[in-house]
Amino acid sequence: MISPIPDKNMVLIQSSDRFSHYLLQNESGSGHLLVYNVLPGLQFVYSNLHLSHISARFKNVGEHLMVLHCHNGNAEWERSSESDSGIFEENGLMLLEHFPEDREFHFPLHCYHGIAVVISTSNLSVELTKMFEMIGVHLGSLIQKTKSLRLPFALRADDHTSHVFSELYHLPKNIRFPYFKIKTLELILFLSRLDSEQHYENSLLIPNVYQKKMAFLREFLRENVDEHYTLDDLAKRTEMSSTQMKKYFKLSYGTTIYSYLKTYRMKIAVQLLAEENASVSNVAAKVGYTNSSKFAHAFKEFTGCTPKEYRNKRIR
Repeated sequence: MISPIPDKNMVLIQSSDRFSHYLLQNESGSGHLLVYNVLPGLQFVYSNLHLSHISARFKNVGEHLMVLHCHNGNAEWERSSESDSGIFEENGLMLLEHFPEDREFHFPLHCYHGIAVVISTSNLSVELTKMFEMIGVHLGSLIQKTKSLRLPFALRADDHTSHVFSELYHLPKNIRFPYFKIKTLELILFLSRLDSEQHYENSLLIPNVYQKKMAFLREFLRENVDEHYTLDDLAKRTEMSSTQMKKYFKLSYGTTIYSYLKTYRMKIAVQLLAEENASVSNVAAKVGYTNSSKFAHAFKEFTGCTPKEYRNKRIR
């Protein structure tokens, strides 16, 4: 299981056998970590963070399988080895054998909302074992299947898993624990369908030299979000062909370069509209739009409302 280690950045403010609440804070912001011990061998960990970075320590107790889901924002951490994936983005799903224990975590969008489901592979309760047997899943076979995927394993969440996790972000307190059990069964059924022979767009399959080039490209796009570059311009900067660059960027981040940049621009625009008093046209310019009407159209596609409507909702 996962055990957060309290320190000056992570303070334990509530604790019981079934629930622990940690406050995370530093000069860049604050957030909350909620740990639910559903059954022996089953944990749900909620992260609701609004900061740009934090150093945090965790202890992995026993052997386990962890499924991470990112609902909003993104997270990065320093890689301890070539097999350690350090990037986790919105609507992504990641399978891990252990959680990074002592790292500096970064949140480029100044937020991260996500859930980790931790299933023990060495200390399962009788109830949890019976739950798996009830749906016809043998834990040992499932563990072998997930290990054949070369953990850590990252993939884009499909419609089904997005639905499973989306409900978990809006649970009334009085039904959380029984609902956790139901959702665990849904998740286990999904994992049992993963095919180790099937091709997944897994960023871990990318040679290290191209991983570094894609990380450079992503940072360049973020730092120049108000600028416009052609694919040929970007290919020259990465010293790759545009075909290679497009292929490895999609493998790394699950989307095309232009789609990634458009989404990133809209996320920055949401932040600026929520935190600043700048005019809509100024916000548009900061994220690379010279035409306010085109910006408003793109913003509405992303959020479901116009920039002015979004700002009015925040004011209320």
